[in-house]
Amino acid sequence: MDPKNSVSTLQVKTLLDSIGSNAISPGAGAAGAIALGLAAACASKAVRISLRHSPENPELKSALETFQRIAGSALTEADLDSRAFEAFVHDRDSSSAERLVCEGEEFGRLIVAFKAAIEEIESRIHPNMAGDVTAAKALAAAAKRIQRRNESQALEAR
Repeated sequence: MDPKNSVSTLQVKTLLDSIGSNAISPGAGAAGAIALGLAAACASKAVRISLRHSPENPELKSALETFQRIAGSALTEADLDSRAFEAFVHDRDSSSAERLVCEGEEFGRLIVAFKAAIEEIESRIHPNMAGDVTAAKALAAAAKRIQRRNESQALEAR
């Protein structure tokens, strides 16, 4: 992926076209990272609306910060994964395979952090935001499935 075309700066249509193109990257790894970013955005929305009903809730305030950090980190991971995968395809050496594995592991840790945060505050979310929580959990589950598959392939290539 061209470094000047960071996933975080692409318009949605451009991002979709880029993932769907015949270019090496971005691909499934970036799609998984975007899914986690969307999960964090949905969770952020659920927390923000819930904070209208419980403005002094410290757990919700803390969760909002966590979800915002995860959303930003997910976009960074999309770019890092794209670069690592391109390097692996071009070099096909142990160093590039190791980098790809490391990126997958880091992304996995980000997913775990998201899941822990959503589970911790789910009972505090206002009932009218249940759909956003459902979307957040489904998107995170999709991100995890993609991450597991990509990581297993990277480990095989080691």
